[in-house]
Amino acid sequence: MKKKLIIAFLVFTTIGVSLFYFLTTGNIGVKYNTAEVKKGAVERYVEEVGRVSSKNIRRYYGNGSFKVEEMTLELGDVVKEGQLLIKYEDDLDLEIQKLEKQIEALRATYSDVLSGTDMESVNSAKIEIARIENNLELAKKNKDRTEELYQSGAVSLIDLEQANNSVEQLKSSLAIARNSYEQLVKGVSEDTQRRYEAEIDVMLLTLEIYKKNQEEYVERADIDGLVTEINTFEGDIPSPGSMILEIQDPSEKVVLVDFLVEDAIMIRPGMRVEVMDQNLGISLADLEVSRIYPKAFVTLSELGVEENRQTVEILLPASVEELAFGLEVGTKVMIEEQQEALLIPSGAVYQKDSKKYVKILEAKEVIEREIITGIAFDHSIVVLDGLREGEQVILNYQEE
Repeated sequence: MKKKLIIAFLVFTTIGVSLFYFLTTGNIGVKYNTAEVKKGAVERYVEEVGRVSSKNIRRYYGNGSFKVEEMTLELGDVVKEGQLLIKYEDDLDLEIQKLEKQIEALRATYSDVLSGTDMESVNSAKIEIARIENNLELAKKNKDRTEELYQSGAVSLIDLEQANNSVEQLKSSLAIARNSYEQLVKGVSEDTQRRYEAEIDVMLLTLEIYKKNQEEYVERADIDGLVTEINTFEGDIPSPGSMILEIQDPSEKVVLVDFLVEDAIMIRPGMRVEVMDQNLGISLADLEVSRIYPKAFVTLSELGVEENRQTVEILLPASVEELAFGLEVGTKVMIEEQQEALLIPSGAVYQKDSKKYVKILEAKEVIEREIITGIAFDHSIVVLDGLREGEQVILNYQEE
């Protein structure tokens, strides 16, 4: 449940937290209730309840089509990036086994066609050709990068010549490897070789597609993190769009606070923040606002009133690993840091002709003076201009 937003001001005077009032006598026997103009320190903040979360969260959703075949995770488990989280039922394992057998049979037939040929040498030669082709591709890319760097003066001519030599050497090696392969299989016509090899390549590509399709039936961890929510089980068919698993990164904890938009627009990244909870003994000072989410949203207050709110993110130090995700904590964002100001009771100020005035007692004389005021709070008001420290402002008066 959200705490009502509060905008508060703290006041500290040199001799106490309250303004002192005096009963002062003027020069015609009239007694006045006066208050001394005093200096104090004022700071302004907005206060709201936030929740502990992470900057790095991954959520996984169901699609309504697959049944969960394997899911052994429990709440609080630590997972690593790439780790299997959920496996759904599929029949691709049988298809893959079937295709592997077909490839094995076709290769055996091709071996018979190449009777008298050392198939181990043939396969080794093909592997060597593939290796050189891969290295040649990398060398060409390196040569292109080196040429760009040479044009900008970042590398020397020697570096460019070395890159060119590497390409030429690999081209020569590739020509030799291809010639060796042709010598090994020269007893078989080129058309026959191409036909068998093409059929085998098609099957290998199909096998690769099957294996990639298998990844659609598994969920793997995208990050290192902690399992914070599980909404499925083995044998379940999760509903389309339903969140079935949540993982949060405990190394990047933050506090997320949903401020009213009229208060959020006053907050800026880098503003000082305090996070506290007296019941749990939490008191974290000198934190900072890390960012303000760009999108606002509408929610209902405790009284059922629609409110526009905007999320503010506060980065937590690594030393607070023990704070549980979802924990609610109080937060204060300092909109205005402490500054010195002149303070008088609000009751001493009155308005006339759209201007603000006070009456002061000077040499037992009542004098009206125009003033400029700042923020008002707790029956006090900040005076920006028109008064000096130590002067006496009149609150009310009574005749003897």
